[in-house]
Amino acid sequence: MTLPVTPWNGEPISADGVYDLTMDAYHGQPCEGPSISSSGLRTIWEQSPAHYWIDSSLNPNRAVDDDERPHFSLGRAAHHLLFLGRKGFDQEFATRPAKWKDWRTAEAKEWRAEQIKAGMTIITDHELELIAGMARSLAEHPMVKSGILDGDVERSLIWKDPLTGVWLKSRPDNITTDGGDYSDLKTTVSVSDHALQRTIADFHYQMQGALVGEASRTVLGVEMQSFTLVFVEKAPPHCVRVITLSDEDLRRGAQQVRAAADIFARCVATGRWHGPGGDQTDAATLPIDTFKAKRIDERLEILKATDPFLQAAE
Repeated sequence: MTLPVTPWNGEPISADGVYDLTMDAYHGQPCEGPSISSSGLRTIWEQSPAHYWIDSSLNPNRAVDDDERPHFSLGRAAHHLLFLGRKGFDQEFATRPAKWKDWRTAEAKEWRAEQIKAGMTIITDHELELIAGMARSLAEHPMVKSGILDGDVERSLIWKDPLTGVWLKSRPDNITTDGGDYSDLKTTVSVSDHALQRTIADFHYQMQGALVGEASRTVLGVEMQSFTLVFVEKAPPHCVRVITLSDEDLRRGAQQVRAAADIFARCVATGRWHGPGGDQTDAATLPIDTFKAKRIDERLEILKATDPFLQAAE
């Protein structure tokens, strides 16, 4: 399958399709109406519309620090180095000269401004070391060698949600050209079973996978067969784990995406971006987490059985 990629001319996008957008354009508002990506939908779900709005490109008073690099990703950088080599990597990433440890001097600020104007992503020596280590570790993994991360890269799938009229965006690391198997590269602290279970749940990667599936079906006319996450540790030894999300989790993620998209559309229509409490007019009851409550009860039972003072008090 050859992707029907549409170059972007800077005009508002008004048709479903595969677009060649820069990362900044993708994370901005490239469509004729309000648009939202996986990260935005996950913020609405995990936190609230207010947390999404504060940094949203829709917000004219967005709280963005000029020193922040919201679209910089160690994983994306490692992906570039892995597949494009150092020459391709250096076309997009600029390493801060070692003579500057920060951006305080006028000379450093001038160099930084020039790089940003040229469209470069600035990294430090330490970040480059981590990126190179991750790329080497990924290159040695048998599933990466066999092509699990191969495909068209830096492509944006954009479509208008038929239920709400808002625009949805998905930017898979790789769009497969020979089927519906998608993969995405993620950096993490640990690839142990317990750590990855927490990471997948905390970052709601099932929502990202579900949105990729919807994009594949709507824009490409291809049903997604699987969504696989390739995890690499940020720090040495940069171990790699490959995890395919279950169909059950992806179905759950699809329901989350639907709910978050509906909330987004409602907030756009009303101009009200509420916090986690919504529009409550009275205090709510919020029980202790079930697992933690059980641990408290178990410890209390042990103390009652072993502490004579507690036994005497009863």
